[in-house]
Amino acid sequence: MKNVNFQFFSISLMTLLGLSIANDVFPQQIDDNFLNSLPVELREQIESGGDTLGETDTKNYESFSSAVEKDLSDNDSELSVFGESFFSSYSSTFMPINDPAASSNYILDVDDLVSIQYLGDSQDSFEIRIDRAGNVVLPEIGILKIAGLSVSQANTQLNQSLNRVLINTSAVLTLKEIRDINVLVTGFVENPGIYVLSGYSNILYVLNSAGGISASGSYRNIIVKRKGKIVHELDLYDIFVGGDTLSNISLRSGDSVVVEASNNFIPLMGAVNRQAIYEFKDGESVDDIISFAGGISLDVNQDNKFLLIRQDGDVIKFIEENINIGSNINLFRNDRIFIKFNDYKKDSMFLSEKEDFINNPVVVTGAVKFPGEYYIDQNQTLSELILEFGGFRDDAYIFGAALFNEDAANLEKEFNSRLYNDAIKSVANVGSVARTDNLGSLSSLLSEFNEIEPKGRIVTEFSIDKLQADEELDYILSPGDKIHVPYYKKIVYVFGEVLNPGTQVFVSDMKVEDFIKKSGGFNDYADKSSVIIVHPNGESEKVALKLFTNNKSNLYAGSVIYVPRDLKQIDGIELGSVMAPIISSLAISLASLNSISNN
Repeated sequence: MKNVNFQFFSISLMTLLGLSIANDVFPQQIDDNFLNSLPVELREQIESGGDTLGETDTKNYESFSSAVEKDLSDNDSELSVFGESFFSSYSSTFMPINDPAASSNYILDVDDLVSIQYLGDSQDSFEIRIDRAGNVVLPEIGILKIAGLSVSQANTQLNQSLNRVLINTSAVLTLKEIRDINVLVTGFVENPGIYVLSGYSNILYVLNSAGGISASGSYRNIIVKRKGKIVHELDLYDIFVGGDTLSNISLRSGDSVVVEASNNFIPLMGAVNRQAIYEFKDGESVDDIISFAGGISLDVNQDNKFLLIRQDGDVIKFIEENINIGSNINLFRNDRIFIKFNDYKKDSMFLSEKEDFINNPVVVTGAVKFPGEYYIDQNQTLSELILEFGGFRDDAYIFGAALFNEDAANLEKEFNSRLYNDAIKSVANVGSVARTDNLGSLSSLLSEFNEIEPKGRIVTEFSIDKLQADEELDYILSPGDKIHVPYYKKIVYVFGEVLNPGTQVFVSDMKVEDFIKKSGGFNDYADKSSVIIVHPNGESEKVALKLFTNNKSNLYAGSVIYVPRDLKQIDGIELGSVMAPIISSLAISLASLNSISNN
């Protein structure tokens, strides 16, 4: 299973057992004065022993675990982007290093070494390297400019020049040694940079050297720049689908190959010859995408029906048309196309497997290149989605990125309900001996906890480098997941029992006690031994600050410092232990809220 830290749940599970044991040893008598001092809602819940909360409508832990296991055991293969297999299978060993057996349409340029032979009445041979001006200097002829000419064109020009000065003599020019070229590969490729390649390299060789096209890169909008001007525009589908060659495209040293970004990708599924994710251009239709896939397969339905699944605002539209009739439907980002089979059972199986993924996109907000809704496939990972939305903006705070899961939120809600019920029972059991000064604290704490809206935050890694280096860290996405990446802000949040709770400017060398001092220090009710630090990535820790000592806790921009209220012992009963999980939940909830609102 992928490494996912359900931190909130682990804290809660450990404390539930302690609560149950504590309830068994508490006295059972409830004091009427105690009950009458409480808010009506809280009093009613205590009198009912917490039963008024009723049954939760959330999934239990076992069902949640089962759902996770199902996702992990699902071996359905993901659709790949059409064309990406070319680069994954295209071995760099086929890159031409220095192959002089170039074709006649090879374009000569500076630093190429050519061999020239005179044949006939005058016989001679030369090996000459094309100089920086693009010229070769020959006996009888003098300066001859051949850079920019093909080998065939250079031969023609050489013989025309030779015939002007020598009779009954011809010349043959061949390529002896191919130059090296420096090419900048940039844009949406896996490994952008400057590459030293053979002058015989074409754009495919260049792109392969750079690791191929990245997740948000375009296969259909690739440009070659020379001295700041566009000299070539390339659509790789012309090669992958149409079989066009690159014979008319030659690269020179100093050229730039730029892969533009694209979000126009559409999954094509069902009864076609090649299921894949295809890139489309503005104005292209369903018919165009089907042609990229090599047409429909033999098991297509007899009516040639296709299903277009389209997101229109908050509504999912299902458009069913005949392929021929509906081929003029223009395509939009996030469309999905399903070509129906000749067996309705295949259709129903397919759509049932995909229904949750179709209706519940992953929502990405905040400091990312392309925020919005993304439709995922089974077993799609967080790293793959990061590449799909183009990565993070320069001002993104990746360490504070948050991922929220609906099942985790439901589980959190269930745990919160259990914690609340147990806490109500515990308060009821100690009611006869409770002091008045504790009632307000308990009531306020329980009311605040009862208002928590579960977020279902999952603590996971967002660094693309770490995720790609260790697949165990790579979270498997679920339909309906929400991801928020905050913008970087040098802020620390201080809440709880301090004189002036609120936000402060983050200073890297300041300690926890320094921020508390700047917040006015602890108030009279603070529990200095149980200060909770929630880090921007969702991880938390407890530090003891009874004395202002040099604590070792690390703080980061976006950290939350939560100082809980000190709940003193009552006749040997430690209320602090009873309320510890509730206090932790409040702190974690505050941190999650601040992660979302920190835009």
